[in-house]
Amino acid sequence: MAQHTYSLIPSYHVAGQFAQNILHYQFDDSGFTDTASAALALCNAFDTGNTTHLRNLTPTTTGILSYKARALTAPGGFEAVKILGAVFGLRSGNVGASAVSPVAVLFPMGNASPRGRVFLPGVTDTDLVNGEYTGAFRTNFTTHAVMFTNTLTLTGGGSPVATPVIYSRKTSPGSSYTVEYARLSDIVGTQRRRMRPA
Repeated sequence: MAQHTYSLIPSYHVAGQFAQNILHYQFDDSGFTDTASAALALCNAFDTGNTTHLRNLTPTTTGILSYKARALTAPGGFEAVKILGAVFGLRSGNVGASAVSPVAVLFPMGNASPRGRVFLPGVTDTDLVNGEYTGAFRTNFTTHAVMFTNTLTLTGGGSPVATPVIYSRKTSPGSSYTVEYARLSDIVGTQRRRMRPA
């Protein structure tokens, strides 16, 4: 094992509907005995470093159920899952439709062409006025969008640092681009299936 890209998938229930996001991290996993151990360390580091940010980006009607991670660019290996239990979002307001969501757009360093999109669970009745995000919502997003760029120091395996990346499957084994910043899309996203990025 060496420098590899891992997926990290938060799972939610949004007003009774199931949803997921996919985030990607790259780190040197050579200090871990296997990819499952490295994936679990990533889940734990994400929980410690980003759960508070994620809760502030999700409505109170959204429950964050678990984090699941696995290696994408290393052969074999199993998924690791961290069950969170009853962890709910902190954004006030009522969710009218689970498929309507704010979209975080991730931009890579050097302004490379790939873009990442993360559909955050649920838009509430206090987030939008006349189809536009309120100033309070934009401020909250800016404050907590650091979760998309925060590096995570993993416990075990020599304490490698996991860097958030945009992962592209266009090449084999895939290409990873370091995330430089995240912006809120002015257009509200609509997802008819699970909240996976386009």
